[in-house]
Amino acid sequence: MEKQVEAYLHENIPLSLAMGIKVEEATMQKVVLFAPLANNINHQKTIFGGSLHAVATLACWSLLYLHLLNERVEIVITKSTVSYHAPVNEDFRVECEFPAQEEWEKFTKTLKMRGKARIELAAKISQHKKLCVGYSATFAAIRT
Repeated sequence: MEKQVEAYLHENIPLSLAMGIKVEEATMQKVVLFAPLANNINHQKTIFGGSLHAVATLACWSLLYLHLLNERVEIVITKSTVSYHAPVNEDFRVECEFPAQEEWEKFTKTLKMRGKARIELAAKISQHKKLCVGYSATFAAIRT
C-alpha cells in the first residue's frame, strides 16, 4: 500500500513531491509519512511550520483515503488545529493512527445515510521521543 499511496500523493498533490515526502507505512491502522529537513528547512535551520502542518494533513488524509478507496467520495479538510511544542531540526516523521471504532462507525453510518460525513483525525510529530507537534483536523467525505 505504501507505494500506491505515495504515487497517488506525488501525482495528485505535487507539493508532496517537492517536499520529499515518502510513505513509510500505510495500513488500515496507521499512516507514517517521512519528510527530509533539506526540502523543508526555514531561515532558522529548522523545519518550516507550514511543512509540518502540510505533512500532518497529508498523513491524516492518506489514512482516510485508504479506508475509502472503494467508495465514490471526495475527501476534503474542513478545519485543522496545530500546536507547535518544540522546533523540529532534522528529518521527521508524521504518524496518524486510526480513530476509535465508535467514531468510525458513526462516520460510516452518516456517510451511508446522508451521502456526506465528517470525522476528526489526529497526527503527531516527535523527535527523540519528545512531542514536537500535535495536530488534529476534521475531514469530510462527500459522495460523488
